[in-house]
Amino acid sequence: MIRPESRTARNRSGRVAALVGAMIGAVALAGCGAGQITQTSDQVAAVAGANATVGPIAVRNARIEFNTAAHGAAIYLAGSSAPLEMSIVGTGNEADTLVSASSPVASAVQISGTTTIPGGRTLVVAGAPAEAAATPAATAAPTATDTAAPAPAPTTTAPTTAPTTAAPTSAATSTIQPPLAEPGTASIVLTGLRQNLEVGPTYRVTLTFQRAGSVQVDVPVASPDIPRVDAH
Repeated sequence: MIRPESRTARNRSGRVAALVGAMIGAVALAGCGAGQITQTSDQVAAVAGANATVGPIAVRNARIEFNTAAHGAAIYLAGSSAPLEMSIVGTGNEADTLVSASSPVASAVQISGTTTIPGGRTLVVAGAPAEAAATPAATAAPTATDTAAPAPAPTTTAPTTAPTTAAPTSAATSTIQPPLAEPGTASIVLTGLRQNLEVGPTYRVTLTFQRAGSVQVDVPVASPDIPRVDAH
C-alpha cells in the first residue's frame, strides 16, 4: 500500500526538476541569441588615429588613409605613396606653420596646400592633393595690347612723335598658379615607401613646426568603413 505522503513527495520532486530544466534551457537560449541580434554583431570597430601634442600644437586622429583598391594584407605596397589624414589644432593665440615632415618608412614626404595653423583654429589634412589643372592659354584675359587701336601709318612729311599705347608692365609679368590642394586644407603624402603598409601596425611620422618644434606620431592605417559579414 502506497502512503499518500510518499506520492506527494514524488510529485513535488518532479515539479522542481522540471522547473530547473526550464530555467537552464532559457539561459542557454538567451546566450545563443545574444550573438545573433546584438547591435555590434554586424559592424567593424573603427581604428582610432594617433594623438600628439607639442607646445600649443595638438595633432588629433592622425592615420594613414585606407586604400580602397588594396588586395590582401598589404594596403600600400613598397614603392608606392600613402596619404595621411589628421587634424592639426592651434591651441594658442599665435599662428604656426608646418615646415617639414619625415618618416623612416618613406623616402620622402610631400606637403602641399595650406601649411599655416592660425591661433585657435584647425588645419585639416585630408588625403592626397588634387591634380593641378592646367590653365588653357585661350582663356587668358586680354591684355591692353590686344584691345588697343593700331598706331597710325607713317606719312611722307617730317616725322612726328606718335603717342604710344603700350600695355602696363604689370600685366606682362603676372602669372596664374594652379592650386595644389583645396583652400583651407593640407596634404601630407608618404612617397617612395620602403616597405608594405598593413592594417594593425603603426608607422612613425615626424612633423616639424616653425614655432612649436618637432613631434613624433605613430600612425596606424585606417580600417575600411564597411559592415562585417556574420558567418551565421
